[in-house]
Order: sequence, then structure tokens, then C-alpha cells
Amino acid sequence: MDKIEELEKLKKLTKTEISLSEICKVLEKSSYEVLGLLHVLRNQGINIVTQKRNDDIYMYNHGERELNNNNKYQFVTDSQNEFKFVVIADTRFGSKHQQLSILNDIYEKAYAMGYKNVFLVGNISEGLEPLTSIYSEDMFLDDTFEQIDYITENYPYIEGMKTYFITGLKDEKHLKYNKINLGKRIGHERCDMIYLGHTSCKVLVDKTNILILSSPLQKTYTVSYRPQQQIDSFRSEDKPDILLFGGSLQLEKFTYRSVKCLSIPSVCATTREMNDRRYSNTIGAWYVTLKTDKYGNLESLKAMDSIYYKTNLDDYTKRKVLKIGGGYGR
Repeated sequence: MDKIEELEKLKKLTKTEISLSEICKVLEKSSYEVLGLLHVLRNQGINIVTQKRNDDIYMYNHGERELNNNNKYQFVTDSQNEFKFVVIADTRFGSKHQQLSILNDIYEKAYAMGYKNVFLVGNISEGLEPLTSIYSEDMFLDDTFEQIDYITENYPYIEGMKTYFITGLKDEKHLKYNKINLGKRIGHERCDMIYLGHTSCKVLVDKTNILILSSPLQKTYTVSYRPQQQIDSFRSEDKPDILLFGGSLQLEKFTYRSVKCLSIPSVCATTREMNDRRYSNTIGAWYVTLKTDKYGNLESLKAMDSIYYKTNLDDYTKRKVLKIGGGYGR
């Protein structure tokens, strides 16, 4: 067995909790050699956690999952103390209900209006559905690597524009079933797509705090209930200035406890699962202009909504790739 085979074997063995002594027996290696293999996997981004217990060391493989989700990113305003960005969520690539034509239109309009930054707040993919799921028929891509390849090849590209994205609970299914971080893989392949982390990221624009958050989808009586709950959970000293709340499939703007909140709509037609669970689905985007004062603190937030009332039937079969300019890929 060569080293590559040994590494793959160790990854498989640690998919369930297992002791170092047992691994040594299976691989016919010393504990020192096994720990050396473990070090190599960790350097490759495979998060295998260890715990000393009962005179042995136990291991578990979390795959490419980020164990520390304290992600941060910094932006600065322009000479007018402004920062312009577009916000979208739930593109759901891999679903037969994806709307690449609408997504392309959002990017073209944003570029024409001078927007060069896009925040995608979770669920860039539809994730995975087992064959036993009644929703598996809604997928036209049911493999992790197929979805990664499709997104990197088909996601809109306009030279000079950047897409900053977090992954959501749909994307997490790739971690659950295959131990693969889809967001990290996409960010590695596309220089214009910057992966900010799983489900959340704290963003600073000068000294203005923005929390980008993808939340589990739940049915509520009012659109604002879930983001209000989220804001209620913040201690006063932890409150962001702005909350970009994805995963709700809704479009709403309000201020609560001095936090300016935008609920982010989807860029996906209503799926069978949404229908079955009676989820309302608004399709569109926010076009946002943030202005800071001379100290870098939030002065104003202007958000213009754009709603699409009609989706394109079987849009996934009408592949139209938007690529403007050079510099595509790594």
C-alpha cells in the first residue's frame, strides 16, 4: 500500500469514531506513522479531531468542515465614503428550478449601474437528495463534483466584479454525505468568487459591522419573525449595524434594536419542497449603497429592491453562460 492509499484508508477509517490502536492494527503501522499520516491530512484541509481517552487516542473525520466558524472580512469605502453591493441568496444550482437566466440578468443590471460587489447569502447549490427522498426527482445534478463543476463553469462572470459568498444548509449536505466543502472548492477554482465561510461571516466596511447569515428555513406567521428572533439573541455589545438574513426566501427591510436588517430573496423558482411546506418564495435581489461618516461608522443605508414576478420554465435546460472580459478562473 503506497502513501496515497494509506491516506485514503485513514480518511475512510475515521468516518466513524475510531481509536489510534485500532487504526494501527488495520494499517499495520506504528502509532508514530499513523500520526504522521494524520498530520498530512490536516495539512490538506481534512479536519480530523482527536481526543485522549482511556489511555488511547480517538479520532473522527469532519472532512472539509470548518470547525471554527469565526469568519471575518474587511472592505473599505470609496472616495465618497460609499460602498455599493448587491445581495442575493438561494441560487440552488443543481435543482431543476434554478434560474440562471434571472441570475445573469441581475449581474448585467448590477454592472450597468456600477455595482462591482455581490454578496450571496447561502445555498448556492441545491445540495444532495438521497434516492429515497421524494424530492430527488427535482434534481438534474445529484453528485457533489457535478455541482461544483457546473457552478464554476456556469456562474456569471464579469471582469471587475466579485462575488463573496457563504454556504447554507443546502450546501452543507455535501459535507454531510461526502465530507466535501463545496464553497471552498468553488472559491479555489474561481478567482472572482470569494468563499467567506459556512452559514455566516462578519464583514467590516470601514468600521461598520455587517453580519451575513444563512438561516434554516422555517414557516412563520410573519416574514420578520425569524430575523427579529436572531436580533433578539444578540447581546447589546455584539449587535451588528446591518444584518443580511438569508435562507428565508423573503424580501423585507426593517430596523429592530438599532440593527438594520435585509431579508434576502431567492434566485430560484418555487420547488416542490417549498410548495409542500407552504413556503412563500420571493425572487429578486437588493441593490445596496452603504455610506459611512468620517470616522467609518454607518451613516446611511439605501436599499433598492428588484423583484422578478415570472420565472422561466425549465431554465436549467437552456444553458446561457454569462462571461464578459478576461481573467476567468484561477
